Amino acid sequence: MRSLVALLLIVFVGPPFRAAVTAQEMTAAEPIRCWWQSSTGAVTIGEPFSVVLTCAVLDTEPVQVVPDETRLGVASVQVAPFEILGGAHPADVHRGSRRFFQYQYSLRIINVDAIGHDVNVPGLAIQYRVHSRVGANASLEGRDLTYLMPPLPIKVLSLVPAEAADIRDGGDAGLGVLESLRFRTSLFEILALSLAALSALMVVLGLVPLARRTQRAGAMDTNRLPDRAVLRDVAAELDDVQAQIARDGWSDAHTARALSAVRIVAAHAIDRPVSQKPLAASAPTPEGRIVVSHGRLRPARAAVASPVTADDVARAGSALADSVSLTRRYHLEGLQHGLASLTSAVYHRVPARDARELDEALRHAASVATELAQERNWWKTAWSRR
Repeated sequence: MRSLVALLLIVFVGPPFRAAVTAQEMTAAEPIRCWWQSSTGAVTIGEPFSVVLTCAVLDTEPVQVVPDETRLGVASVQVAPFEILGGAHPADVHRGSRRFFQYQYSLRIINVDAIGHDVNVPGLAIQYRVHSRVGANASLEGRDLTYLMPPLPIKVLSLVPAEAADIRDGGDAGLGVLESLRFRTSLFEILALSLAALSALMVVLGLVPLARRTQRAGAMDTNRLPDRAVLRDVAAELDDVQAQIARDGWSDAHTARALSAVRIVAAHAIDRPVSQKPLAASAPTPEGRIVVSHGRLRPARAAVASPVTADDVARAGSALADSVSLTRRYHLEGLQHGLASLTSAVYHRVPARDARELDEALRHAASVATELAQERNWWKTAWSRR
């Protein structure tokens, strides 16, 4: 029945009653709780010791418990028959829905009549109010309430007070100590992050030269013309040489051009690297090299050449005899024979030029260059690298 009435009041009365109900629910448990902590359970006459008062109060957005701390300071608190030597008030600490505040007192007793007795640190009456938020900019202030702090017994010249249920922890665990430990923790975290950043910087500095070398090597690879472009232009060079020989016959210049082109085809056939030198658009063709171009919008030109000989082709053919097809073997045998014939026609003291044999060498080299260019299309090369 009470729940139904409260629900009807919340629905019809509105936010003020809802805030009051929320404040009542939150403060019903423990709006404020305080406890003593002493540095020792027994003292001698005139021996300084410390007593710490710690309180935890509710501190949330809808509900705030506001205690009267004006009577808890060192200058206003009354702890007779003990004398106050000094004290401290560390900064407040917020954890969850609670605010913790603490007062530290340094005390002593010089009353001779207290020897052998339990002397109480007087209890405290802590006044507080409960503030409840009603609306966006309005709050409801409750009436004055009192929290009674029980007295703290201290044994004079005794190990523990007679009323103590257990031995007190005399460790220094005040809020000030916790704050200093938190500061040291933050300092060590900053130091660890700084060392980690320094380590990362050293790793980056170590990887930069490697990345530059890799980038330089990649740039060198990207500047090379693709094999299909080289083979395509070499096949065109062989066709042009054949046309000029058919018109003018075999001359020294035609034979040298044919030998250079066949060497490039043979190098690709046995997977040997071909020398490529970038060439400007208006630069003349170096002797012993063939000019190759690639690209339409920004064509790149290079002078290519190869030192492959007939013996190199023969050794490669012997090594690959069991792993290549009959067609590839036929190609290698024809290139070997053609290189031998062209080399004899160029470099012998008395050149022996058999026109029929040399024509067959050019025809075979041009056919092999065309087939290799078709095999090394970009999509076939990409598929073979998968």
